[in-house]
Amino acid sequence: MQEILLIVVSYLIGSIPSGVWYSKIFHKVDVRQLGSGNSGGTNVGRNFGSLAAICVITVDVLKGWLPMAYAYSHYAGQEDLVVMLTGIACVLGHAYPIWANFKGGKIVATSIGVLLGYHFTLALVQVALLLALILTTSIVSLASMTSYCLVVSWIILTDPPLYKIGFTLIALLMIYRHRQNIQRLVKGEERHVSFGLNKAKKKKS
Repeated sequence: MQEILLIVVSYLIGSIPSGVWYSKIFHKVDVRQLGSGNSGGTNVGRNFGSLAAICVITVDVLKGWLPMAYAYSHYAGQEDLVVMLTGIACVLGHAYPIWANFKGGKIVATSIGVLLGYHFTLALVQVALLLALILTTSIVSLASMTSYCLVVSWIILTDPPLYKIGFTLIALLMIYRHRQNIQRLVKGEERHVSFGLNKAKKKKS
């Protein structure tokens, strides 16, 4: 019973629509009506600035990190299925939040949080890859999917079967949630991140 309760609570925590609540409280608008229509940190940042993005991303990471860390510390090695279902519940909550009409984000930050709760060092590697890819490609969606899939490939090679399956499902969900981004990538129409240096160069030219 406690295990089921943990999974349900993890979904409810994952469902906290931080981007939506932030935009409604501070800007009187639903961020899902702006830009890409996504409630995640990238769209929040594009519409309300870097500080807003940092706040939303931090909450979204914690939504996955705290439940997964708790589950891992209490059930890993004994009931690994409970651990993995907890992580999956967190990302499902973020993607399909009960508190926001089941219209959520693309699960990047919350998936990173789940990875932090499972393997902190591996999560830091993924974040480093993510940042490096953003700097080299300037495309957040491509960097997010690529970095996470690379780390999940390592999990598939090294970790127990339940974690191989569980993190593969999370990676596949992330790809599915980015399906429109993938279409734009194929067409060469995906949006790029604008860095200060790039802006400066444009002004000079």
